[in-house]
Amino acid sequence: MSHQDDQDANRFVVLEGSPLGTPMAKSFSTEEDAEAFVVTRIRATVSDRLKDRFEKAIADQVVSEDGIAAVSSVLAGKLAFARALAKAYAPKIVITARRYDDEDDARR
Repeated sequence: MSHQDDQDANRFVVLEGSPLGTPMAKSFSTEEDAEAFVVTRIRATVSDRLKDRFEKAIADQVVSEDGIAAVSSVLAGKLAFARALAKAYAPKIVITARRYDDEDDARR
């Protein structure tokens, strides 16, 4: 019996768009690929007044969504950092991750 995720198992899906428009979805098999794509898309859509702040967040690998709590790429991981970047600078971009349970691992 074949499982639908056996072929082209992409764990990370990036959604971009709004509920009123047609969202774009792109899937990735690694965190690094998803993060690189998200950073590129945010860089293309971030407002002019936030560009310097965004570039500083990338250089420091730390982003603060609300000015109080910060997310570090080193401490929280690449996926959490990419999500925080999207939330702070491009709210129309969302990253989801497929969850695999022990039975899924056994089928592979």
